[in-house]
Amino acid sequence: MSIPARRSKFLSSDSTEMLRGGEPRADKRKLLLFFTSADHPQRDAACATLAWLAAAEGSLFECYFDSAHGGIHFGGGHPGWYEPADLRGSTVSGGRHVEMFHFLLQQFDCEAACLGPSLFEGPLRASGIPVRSWSGDIGDFYRDIFELSIVSRPNRVLIVGDGGRPQGISLSAYAFPEIVNRRLLAVSDVEPLPTPVLAGDMTLEGLWLRPKRLEALRQTGLEVAETKNPTGSTVAEQTAWMAERWRESSKGFLIGDPELVGRWTPSAVRNGWTAIYGIPQASVIDRMSAAIAQTSVAHGRQHHDQDFVKLSKLGVGFQVIDPGSPPFPVVREVRSCWPKPPADAQEPSDEDLQRWAHQGRVPCTLLFWTGMIRELQNLYPLADLLSLTGLHAGLVLTTESFAYMAGSPLNLVNVPRDQGGLFPRVETLLTDTGSGVLLAADAPRRKFAATLQESMEDLADRLGDPALLPKGWWAHMDAPMTAGRAPRISWFPDRPHLRLRYTPRTPENDDPGVARSASAVPISDGIRSRIKKSPLGRYFAPLRPYESSRPGLPALSVLESVRDAGFEYAITKSSYGHTPKVVADVRGLTVLNHTAGRWDGWSPFHTVNTLSDLKVAEQALLRRHQPGWLLGAIDTCLWTFTGPVWKRGTELDEIARWLVAGGSSGRLVNVTPRTMARYAGLLGATDHVGRIPTGEATSNAESRLDAS
Repeated sequence: MSIPARRSKFLSSDSTEMLRGGEPRADKRKLLLFFTSADHPQRDAACATLAWLAAAEGSLFECYFDSAHGGIHFGGGHPGWYEPADLRGSTVSGGRHVEMFHFLLQQFDCEAACLGPSLFEGPLRASGIPVRSWSGDIGDFYRDIFELSIVSRPNRVLIVGDGGRPQGISLSAYAFPEIVNRRLLAVSDVEPLPTPVLAGDMTLEGLWLRPKRLEALRQTGLEVAETKNPTGSTVAEQTAWMAERWRESSKGFLIGDPELVGRWTPSAVRNGWTAIYGIPQASVIDRMSAAIAQTSVAHGRQHHDQDFVKLSKLGVGFQVIDPGSPPFPVVREVRSCWPKPPADAQEPSDEDLQRWAHQGRVPCTLLFWTGMIRELQNLYPLADLLSLTGLHAGLVLTTESFAYMAGSPLNLVNVPRDQGGLFPRVETLLTDTGSGVLLAADAPRRKFAATLQESMEDLADRLGDPALLPKGWWAHMDAPMTAGRAPRISWFPDRPHLRLRYTPRTPENDDPGVARSASAVPISDGIRSRIKKSPLGRYFAPLRPYESSRPGLPALSVLESVRDAGFEYAITKSSYGHTPKVVADVRGLTVLNHTAGRWDGWSPFHTVNTLSDLKVAEQALLRRHQPGWLLGAIDTCLWTFTGPVWKRGTELDEIARWLVAGGSSGRLVNVTPRTMARYAGLLGATDHVGRIPTGEATSNAESRLDAS
């Protein structure tokens, strides 16, 4: 299906005038930036208060919380099992936090409010933008803020408690819908309470205050009314109650832990999201399933990969985010002007492809999965790697990748290499629904097709030209999952090749609602721990959640929806292995399989984990003595996040240079994914490759939703 050209609403009139030789117009939008420490006890209350105030003043709003950052890949689990730094996203330098601040100064008419000292004090003073407060005291802070506001200071104060920390989780970050919708002045319930905020003719209310704490406040003479909340003892019950309380104003959902919700509150308010959370998180998804199903994408981060499964059955993509990744999510509001690539892509001809087949050459390429919003930080080191090595490869993205990174390094894919860009060696692909990640075979068919089509139209609008749309589609899972028995002995491409498998004892096997205290005995102590730390430990490997699962046949309805959305080729998760195969049942769409990598097991993912995976695939393909291809995918965040890049960056460089050099045999030919798809299309008409029959999606979620 072709997408008609139309004027992009994301292309600024400034850009248009500049292209015509005119002067740019001064129409910058106002932006209030809130800075404080991630450990300031009043951060969430103040952030929610400023969120509604900025909107009332006609301004956009964003926050930044100073902290140490671990820069790791947060894979889920109870946040209490992590160091705080490991919950807070990219590092300051690796994530370009200060550079992004200066970018915002260029794009918006900014002013700031600082609740105490900030990393950005120097840049703020140097920039000369107005700072409405520097005070770390919440009473003085609010006085400063409202003295300079066109909005009257509220006479209602909401004292927000932690709800008794059900399952070890503070509820204070989830109070923002109450604060924002009622335009309240909010303070967190900490000792001592900020008396100046509560003094005078103020009406006081309490939310999620512990009963003994509420009584203690009343005994001091404060008349505190109580906002009645359910008596449930789980996070899911309490946050779902808040979501139901304000369902009329909700347009979507932010699903995640308090650290995530606190940092993304400005985006949630701007987009009309309500925050929910559960331990396990699937419990709150089940509880709110009817409301969630009315949306097409949810933002948040996983507690377990079951979250993806639950959302997939509702036809809802998951867009994973982190605090500080990106450092200022308001960057999504920046208007973009996407560059057009040169007309000559210098692709190999069909004759070249046929000659490779006759010569026994094997086209090879890598797909870098980096499509979540939090994974945009990958593109900085990855763009350098691709530029320095000259690797032909694909970037697997979502439409939100383009929305949150309107410029470099993502737009380098359309800039010629002799100008410092990556064109024509690197191309983009989209995944799943375009806007988010799901298991496509589990999703309701019509909803999946409609969401993917809408994503393509929105992206064409953002890029300004349908010709710039990605031509390839990559599936997280386009086939129903089949279950089998977990292995007890497994073969690995890297040494030691044979390893005994065991079921790990992790927090997932214990009470998931109980976080480990500092005095608790680590569960790794004992015989199991001593074996793991001994030389014998390398001969053992833990079983993973999806170890016994495998993809079945690709769903015909999914691939037809992909074709109808305008894609030329697709990469299936089905029939991965060292035998090149194509799906021949979808007219107008070339569908090929992965031939390098391993079934990861942590999530339903087939990935290249080491150079050994590629070397094993090369040997297997050459032993066939028939034409084929070497295609593998990399879960990029495990290699290039600002933490892991220092441990695995050189290994990734070795992989890239090995492919560019033609592999160990010298018979590999590094190409783009689109060229590989053309090659697979030519071989698909011969007996040199296998055939993958199609099946059908097993989910009957659509009929259930229609019935409800």
